[in-house]
Amino acid sequence: MKKNIYHGKTVGKTEHPHIVKVQGVGSGEPVILGTRIMVRTIVEQYQLGSSIEDILWEYPQLTSAQIHDALSYYHDNRSEMDKIFEQASYEYWQPIIEKINHEHTQNLS
Repeated sequence: MKKNIYHGKTVGKTEHPHIVKVQGVGSGEPVILGTRIMVRTIVEQYQLGSSIEDILWEYPQLTSAQIHDALSYYHDNRSEMDKIFEQASYEYWQPIIEKINHEHTQNLS
């Protein structure tokens, strides 16, 4: 992955021309170049039944090529993306939140 600096942030280029990883943007998740729109966001909408046209309607600043490249990135990097999806889930964060709440409650007593 090639790295450049953009507005003081490290930009990691990927093998996909429209997809980058920017330090401090989207928690380092892959995003569409020139935006803060995460690949995960596009994939989630597509998996929920949105067509490419629906996604273009929702994100008029994107091109069809950018959306297709986001979907392609997902398929080419399944293990990375599956981990990102897992860490973005309620099931992943639920026990962590409960532990923090429990510790906070104990500190108050």
